[in-house]
Amino acid sequence: MSTIGSNIAALKSLHNLRLNEDGFAKATERLSSGKRLNAAGDDAAGAAIVNRMTSQIAGMNVAIRNAGDAISMAQVAEGALHEVSEILQRMRELAVQAANGSYSGADRVSLNQEIVSLKKELIRIGETTTFNTTKLLNGTFQDTEFEISFDESPQHTHSLSIEDIRPNKIGVWNMSSQMEKTVEVASVAAHGAAAHITTSLDHGLETGDFVTYEYSGVATEQIVGLESGRTYRVVKNTDTEFELTDLDGNAIANYGAVAAFGDGTGAKFHLNSLGNAPTVGVSGAASPVASEVLGAEELEIYGYVGKETAIFKTGANARDIANSVNALESKTGVYANASTHARISLQPDNSTDGFTVISFDIYGMNTTAVPITASVKFGTGDNSNYPDLSDLRDKINGFSGDTGINARLSSDGSYIDLTSPDGYDIVIDGFDLPNQTRTTYNTTLTVANPGVATGADPFISGDHSFQNGDVVRVGLASNETSTGLIHGQHYVVKDVADNDGDGVNDRFKIATYDSNGTATTITMSAAAAQNVTFTKVEKGFKLQALDRDSNLKGTTVTLVDKELPDTLDPQPLNSVRLTGQVNFESSNVFTITPQDDESLFRDDPASASLMKISDMDVLSVRNAQRMMSAVDGALRKVDAERGDLGATMNRMEHTIDNLSNIVVNTTVSRGRIEDADMAEESVNLSKSQVLQQAATAMLAQANQSMQSVLDLLR
Repeated sequence: MSTIGSNIAALKSLHNLRLNEDGFAKATERLSSGKRLNAAGDDAAGAAIVNRMTSQIAGMNVAIRNAGDAISMAQVAEGALHEVSEILQRMRELAVQAANGSYSGADRVSLNQEIVSLKKELIRIGETTTFNTTKLLNGTFQDTEFEISFDESPQHTHSLSIEDIRPNKIGVWNMSSQMEKTVEVASVAAHGAAAHITTSLDHGLETGDFVTYEYSGVATEQIVGLESGRTYRVVKNTDTEFELTDLDGNAIANYGAVAAFGDGTGAKFHLNSLGNAPTVGVSGAASPVASEVLGAEELEIYGYVGKETAIFKTGANARDIANSVNALESKTGVYANASTHARISLQPDNSTDGFTVISFDIYGMNTTAVPITASVKFGTGDNSNYPDLSDLRDKINGFSGDTGINARLSSDGSYIDLTSPDGYDIVIDGFDLPNQTRTTYNTTLTVANPGVATGADPFISGDHSFQNGDVVRVGLASNETSTGLIHGQHYVVKDVADNDGDGVNDRFKIATYDSNGTATTITMSAAAAQNVTFTKVEKGFKLQALDRDSNLKGTTVTLVDKELPDTLDPQPLNSVRLTGQVNFESSNVFTITPQDDESLFRDDPASASLMKISDMDVLSVRNAQRMMSAVDGALRKVDAERGDLGATMNRMEHTIDNLSNIVVNTTVSRGRIEDADMAEESVNLSKSQVLQQAATAMLAQANQSMQSVLDLLR
């Protein structure tokens, strides 16, 4: 080459030397850092991918820790709920124990003391169970979100709520096919203020029961000593009064007993004790009763998974209704149970030595009539306080396998309770009560004008046609306490003297008998000038519809075909159908709404009410039974909460496993993009070193190639 303007060989050697130096530097950088991507220029797209993957991996690592925290929190709550479950199980054991008839009232008080202590422990657990200062079981832990992913998507979070487990928030949600009624107490309070108690037709209270006072605002003032919403205990005080006490036994107020008899539409509170039981009446018209299903009816049930509709066919009984509701239980969480209860009683006739043969056909689950014929004896001589219904009970129970109806005679023998536990209708058809009267006395009792009654004169005002052997019911004024009579008690007229023409009758006698047949005879006189009213009790057959509580405690009016009079005409009757009560229960709140205006249920949407653990005790057999029901509902709720927590823990375990797997695989994927191949880079380094040396040597030779041009210039 004879030109000197450019040394092509040298330039090429220099270029290659520079490339080899760059390759050597890159290989050295990658080998020293271990990464293929040390700058965005190494791989712009790869660098962006690596950056996103790094963010995802970091977020998922935090999500794994969040899931671990959720597991820890759920474990704390579930451990506390396990102890709550143990406490509720113990409460149920005590309730079952207290429901046994072998225990006395004092025994139940002792059992109830442990119940009270366990309630306090439930409150303590609910208030103090915390995780990182967050309370878990007092109802404030609601809709808490756990972030278990790396982005803000709501599908990548877990929401957890834990319900309040304090005793005033757990129990059983229930409602019945019923109507409510408020009636006014007919007695006069100490300060003249009318008291209002929410109740319904034919209720009964026993000594030791609890009642709740509700002030309706009608009276000018509340009864002194009573607070609205408070619970009080009923205690028998004297023959004509009862007493309300607080839970510590302190007296609240006394009431004089004034009963409202009439046509039997007034509700009555019965205070049962070992002795005679006074009757305290409350006035008010009879509650309207709902009829049986006369046409197809739809019922909407709003349960925990939404709305479902149950359809009742024409003529459906309580059992059919319950079955229709239970068919939807898996969707609503609402369970229905049905039962039918009725009460049969007979009033004695005007005889001191008589019996009556009654007959009727009875239907329950049977479709063919079962004839019942029984003799009812009204006693001999003075022993005519109550009829003997044992034969009637035995005859009905003799066909219980056919009818599904059980008959139970009351402890005093005054009535028979009929029960169809499966909810079949109880039908009484072709009833016949012939009049069979023995030894009737025609003596008429004519008493003196009360304004001139003196000394030993009789003190009853008005003309009466009582006969020896009549059964009479006594009514006392609210201020009468010393007559020796018991308000509302039945007595037998034993001795009525003829009128001697002087305008004043001689003394007359009445008798009463306890459940053992022991007689107590009282001679009536006007010495005390007390106001006593006698009402003759006519013979008759009484068929009464009851709610599921055979003691007539509750807030229901049972479904019946028609409103029955207190005493039925003793002639052959048409068929009388008593349809049962349907009770709905759920561990969750629910609502039942009728589709039609006329329904077995309330016109307004009916919401279930909570029978709270905090309101329960075991001071009586009935209360113990209610406690069992409430505890069962509470256990179902606790079980549901523990199930949710268990599901949360299991989900979080799977979440951790899944996130860990994603982190591993994403890290591997990022490494494939970002990490250097050490073997390849070592080869590249060696290659660059050799080429760099070769390029340097060639550049030196290329530079020497220009020396021949200098020779030409010499």
